[in-house]
Amino acid sequence: MSYKETERDTLSECLHTAEGVTEGPPPLSDEITMCVELFCVCLIFSRMAHQGLFSSEQNFWRSKRRLPVLVILLLTLVDMVQFVILRQIGVTSVRFSRPLRPLLLLCMDRAKQLRAVFKNILLTLPDIITVLTLFLLSVAFFALMALKIFQNRQDLVYYSDGHPYMHNYLDNFFQLYVLVTTANFPDVMMPAFDYNPWFTLFFIIYLIICLYLFMSICLATIYNNFKEHLKEYVEDSVREKQNNLQLAFDILKVETRHGELLPKSRWMSLMRAVKPSRLDIEHSLLWDVLANDHAEYINRKEFFHVVSLLDIQVLEVKDREPEFQRWFPRCYRSKASRLIRKAVANRFFRYFIDLAVVANAVCIALDQDDAEWFFMALFVLEILLKFYVFGLKKFFHSAMNIFDFVLIVAALVINVLELAWRSMRLVYAIDRFRVVLKTISSIGRSLVTYGGVLFVFFYVFAIIGMEVFSDKITPEPVLANRSQNQPILCGNPKLNGTQFAMNRYCNNNFNDILHSFVVLFELMVVNQWHDIL
Repeated sequence: MSYKETERDTLSECLHTAEGVTEGPPPLSDEITMCVELFCVCLIFSRMAHQGLFSSEQNFWRSKRRLPVLVILLLTLVDMVQFVILRQIGVTSVRFSRPLRPLLLLCMDRAKQLRAVFKNILLTLPDIITVLTLFLLSVAFFALMALKIFQNRQDLVYYSDGHPYMHNYLDNFFQLYVLVTTANFPDVMMPAFDYNPWFTLFFIIYLIICLYLFMSICLATIYNNFKEHLKEYVEDSVREKQNNLQLAFDILKVETRHGELLPKSRWMSLMRAVKPSRLDIEHSLLWDVLANDHAEYINRKEFFHVVSLLDIQVLEVKDREPEFQRWFPRCYRSKASRLIRKAVANRFFRYFIDLAVVANAVCIALDQDDAEWFFMALFVLEILLKFYVFGLKKFFHSAMNIFDFVLIVAALVINVLELAWRSMRLVYAIDRFRVVLKTISSIGRSLVTYGGVLFVFFYVFAIIGMEVFSDKITPEPVLANRSQNQPILCGNPKLNGTQFAMNRYCNNNFNDILHSFVVLFELMVVNQWHDIL
């Protein structure tokens, strides 16, 4: 394991342990969770000290991430000390260092893509301030118009729940802002619609301007600016890679009568250090790809292609042969075997299996359980034949084969899910569905990166919410014999009669990390977010 991988794993384990044990009402005592957190902090400190011992002071502080990590760790220690002291004297304190923990994740060496996304977000924010400002001014203008239009209507005074209708400017602004998310539509319009159908024009014009116009412009601005900043980041990365290759060539080069060149001996030494798991014959093969006419030197331009060659997998001819061909060559080359291989490789074999998948789905829909084991045996036979013809390595190189293998094995192991899971093969049986799934798999790494960004935001707001709103709301048990007139308070009398309590949203609270994440996810989904607030 490399040094950077060790640092990454150490930080990941520390953060995982600290986050899982110390947030919310802990299942363990505060003393135990504080000891675990202190252990994690000391472990990260020791890694930084280890780096400082084996690098010069200039190189150690060259990284812009050293100082933020050190500051966060010191603040964490100060936070822990003040928490312990204040608790001893009976004063409740706030753990202010907890929201800073995701910054440690961003400062990891292997979180380069995560840092790039956050940098692009920060660079994009100033570009959309103008559009957002104009949007908020539009909402403020329509809120004022709503106040003037509906305030003096004597017969139009209440919402359906009894609250005054459009009689307060701040309430108007909030309701119209919620309307942009469509979470309260058409509820906010119905009292005016019932009073006079022509009042719907006000809401239609508002939605056209603020929702369909400004929101589209805002989204387009965010997309274009984010794309431009991402393009600049890619260009900087390519430029940095080229500069590093230039420096590497300047270190390895030798002066010859033909100019500055890199000899094969130094190339072999370089490859043994960079790819120690490969054989010298593989390094020589890559050299032959770079060098023209098996020369003993390569120039600077040829050296720049080394990055694209490092990821190429070198295979011998025998490694490409199916396992059964190597293990049982006479049987594999027999006449019957050739007929089987020709049949399995034929496109009509795939059409037959696809037809069987469709027939299986029809039998499942018609509850024909008698055909269950027939199709199961057919699909298992298909996998075994592919194992035999293509070999294990080539079989598992295909995403479609992996998909089939996982489903069939799962169906055999979990017979209850077998019917539903096997019908999922229809997704891969249809070419257009297959293109969509391959597209999703190709952007999988990007989805993981943006999932990490989302997790950082969720974690920060969850911790802040726990510190500010913890125990403000407590869930109430659902009782079958509860009286209809008995109010639901969610542990807080201030919620009596609110839409939050009437909808039984008591579990939407910030009492622990799990509930906090659920609340934030509900807000991200948007539906009913104004009632949750």
